[in-house]
Amino acid sequence: MAGNKSKGTAVLVAFYNVKALGVRYLETALRNADYDVRTIYFKQFNSAVPRPVTQTELKLLCEQIQAVHPVLIGLSVMSSMYLETIDQVVASVLKANIAPVVCGGAFASIKPEYFLEKGVPYVIRLDGERPLVLLADALREGRDPRDIPSLAYRQDGKNVLNAIGLIAHDLDEYGEPTICCPDSMLIDNDQVVPGDPQLKTLSYEVVASRGCPFTCSYCTDINLRRLYPKGTLPVRTRSVQSVMKELKEAMKYCKNIAFVHFYDEIFPNLPGWVDEFVKEYTKYVNLPFSIWTHPKMTDPEVLNKLVKAGLIEVIMGIQSGSPHIRNDVFHRYETNNDILKAIKTIADSHVFWCTYDLMLQHPFETIDDIRQSYELVKAFPTNHFELQLHGLNFLPGTDIIPMAINAGYLTEEEMNEVMYAPMAQQFGTFHKREASVESQMWYDLIFLWQFPRYHKKCLKYEKDVMAHQKEIEKDYAFAQKLFNLRYVYKKGMIVIKRRLRKPF
Repeated sequence: MAGNKSKGTAVLVAFYNVKALGVRYLETALRNADYDVRTIYFKQFNSAVPRPVTQTELKLLCEQIQAVHPVLIGLSVMSSMYLETIDQVVASVLKANIAPVVCGGAFASIKPEYFLEKGVPYVIRLDGERPLVLLADALREGRDPRDIPSLAYRQDGKNVLNAIGLIAHDLDEYGEPTICCPDSMLIDNDQVVPGDPQLKTLSYEVVASRGCPFTCSYCTDINLRRLYPKGTLPVRTRSVQSVMKELKEAMKYCKNIAFVHFYDEIFPNLPGWVDEFVKEYTKYVNLPFSIWTHPKMTDPEVLNKLVKAGLIEVIMGIQSGSPHIRNDVFHRYETNNDILKAIKTIADSHVFWCTYDLMLQHPFETIDDIRQSYELVKAFPTNHFELQLHGLNFLPGTDIIPMAINAGYLTEEEMNEVMYAPMAQQFGTFHKREASVESQMWYDLIFLWQFPRYHKKCLKYEKDVMAHQKEIEKDYAFAQKLFNLRYVYKKGMIVIKRRLRKPF
């Protein structure tokens, strides 16, 4: 704390994410402003079997909030995928009338009206660190908060969206996220578990930057970028010193950490930043780590340096082998040659694991498009890779929404039903494979190609996929088991080598 006397308590609630970096940054801001903070991690994440909230959990949540008589209740709404739970929490805390409620996060920033029209008095858009402190001060002192930048509220039956402001161009000004929340708990399985649930983690998640330089139509990043004031960089990067301070703190409190996930949209590669990072990371952290990259951002020199510092996995989005889907639908403008060159660069770095994303079987995709994805995967210049195949979720406010409606794939009413569907249905869309039989056969061949043992069979099947349906389905079922075993092997090797301090 900055001072000695507490101004009161603020409650922060994170949903389906016990690491919740956004909430942890807000906790830092509030504590630095002399507020006590009770952070509640509400529900564990499970995409395969998402669990909606129960009435018992809602009751427990309200009881925990009431116990500290908070100045405000902050709800972090990063995604529309779990609005089913958010809606029930909002209704419960508003009915309990404990303290003013404020929503923030990516979804709340893009769709503030969703909450304002449900009776939530305040929404903070984009960076919440500074506006949230000002809101807490105003509420505590009984002042009108409506002049606070980035605040949204209702007035005379209309939504008012204040101009975005108080944005730190230097992310170091926000400090580091709170690693060990001293007054936190997990509410799940109809019970309260005291303590910070992150402390037992094997993997620590960190972001060294905020923002993304690209304009993918299915992603909220570009829409969030459009909200920032003119002159705000599309990507703001923390200093290496700030990142190291956070990681050293994480290692102090999270005793079981075996590896680190950098969740930046694209891992920073500013001039000099990587060299300083490699030096400091090797000296102070020395843990295996993974990064996300992009076909246009894979630099062989950078990758080689990072591998020597402990990089064990590179994850890269490809999304489609069809130039039409990538360019005209997804607004990704790399070519197939760019992708293949990037994959070769990653393979040549001798990183332990390479993972590539493909987004398949959505309304825009034809049989020819998915077949082109298969041909691209066949052309990969390495056999050392893993594929993450998944569907397309239509996220509110993204550029792809009007594209799908204007193309006649969904009416506006149907789109709303899809975007705001119950949680199980939303996650089901991510994993589902509801397409024609022929499309499913090409999907299966793409999946099979990541295992060299199936290459000869795939070359036979591709000549007439429908004639080999039963064979393909049988091989696909077995390959799923291989995929799961390989995943266990990958994670196991990371943990074992970390424990033995052996290099990759």
